[in-house]
Amino acid sequence: MGERMIAMSTTPNLASIKPSLDKLQAIERELTASLIERDEVIRASLVALLAQQHVVVLGPPGTAKSALVTSLAERISPQNGAGLRSFAYLMTRFTTSEELFGPVSVSGLKRDEYVRITAGKLVEAELVFLDEIFKASSAILNALLKVANERVFHNGAQEMRVPLISLFGASNEMPQGNELEALWDRFLLRFRVGYVTDTGFVKFIRAAATKHNGHSSNGSQRLTLQQSELGALQQGAAHVAIPNAAIDLIEQLRRDLTAKGIIISDRRWGQALGVLQAHALTEGRDAVTEDDLVFLKHVLWQSPEQQPEIGKALARIGNPLNSKAVDFEDQAASVHRECMDAQIAAQSEEQKMQAAIEANTKLKQIGLKLHELREQAAEQGRNTNRIDKVIDAVAKMKQEIASLVL
Repeated sequence: MGERMIAMSTTPNLASIKPSLDKLQAIERELTASLIERDEVIRASLVALLAQQHVVVLGPPGTAKSALVTSLAERISPQNGAGLRSFAYLMTRFTTSEELFGPVSVSGLKRDEYVRITAGKLVEAELVFLDEIFKASSAILNALLKVANERVFHNGAQEMRVPLISLFGASNEMPQGNELEALWDRFLLRFRVGYVTDTGFVKFIRAAATKHNGHSSNGSQRLTLQQSELGALQQGAAHVAIPNAAIDLIEQLRRDLTAKGIIISDRRWGQALGVLQAHALTEGRDAVTEDDLVFLKHVLWQSPEQQPEIGKALARIGNPLNSKAVDFEDQAASVHRECMDAQIAAQSEEQKMQAAIEANTKLKQIGLKLHELREQAAEQGRNTNRIDKVIDAVAKMKQEIASLVL
């Protein structure tokens, strides 16, 4: 093999881990059905578990951030069926080290040893969720960096190995101040979320009503994944091949972003490869393809302003049909936004109606072009997942605007 080829000496035997992979995919479907409009964050969370990386979600309170982590912990069960050990905490600037890492042992102090009682605390958990994580004090921040990066906690003279798989952080805002840059950098996967759309709210409120009425939204027992199965999937992800064609595209992406003034650290590029491998496995593939590269839009940005440019760069280097689909999605979003603005500015109901009808017509035309694009992709034997997602997104926009006409 050429020296630029990145492929493991042994490729994963997908047949041997297929039952576990089928479970993982089924769990993803169940989670997306219960957590409305959180598809991408759910996928990223599963990818993070396979790649053993960390996720941060930016958004207002009440956007199901903690619910996702709790659901994941419950779905991955050790033999006793209790689920992964998880630790969740709401941070404030007054949060102390004792609250996260455990109180100092009094008996230890009597022996002139400064050790913490860590039972039930962060350093013994496999999944950790810290809400408002960027409010951490400098003392907590230093310990978190060591735990997140090296899976190590210094407890007095003892160096503890931490079983952490993934750290999930949440915040209402971007980190402020240079002292938080290192913590921000530890989160390989980054998301911004908002409240559900009007269309999504219909599903959300109906599901909530079903629960309040004492009925289960899913009559069947929830699927769980044993830790041994998760371990097999993690090993499988680590052995997914990264062909030269994918490496060439990554090199081109780096050049394109550098030309736009977007500089990504070498460490982040290196870690991104593990994310691509994990994403490919969740799609049931034993090698990274151009379709996986789109997922890097959740990895490469440092500030929100960079996201649109990174999205365009990824669309250019990847599947050209996917690039066209992204363009159509941008057009649809523009139509939707203009229509909603027109609803606010309109002087009469007639003007509101006219704006909605015009937008609905434009979205219908975009939808037809997307379906043609999907047919073209299918004829070429290309993966249509990205186009399907755009079709769904445009359909939701159209449905929301159509409701204004009714």
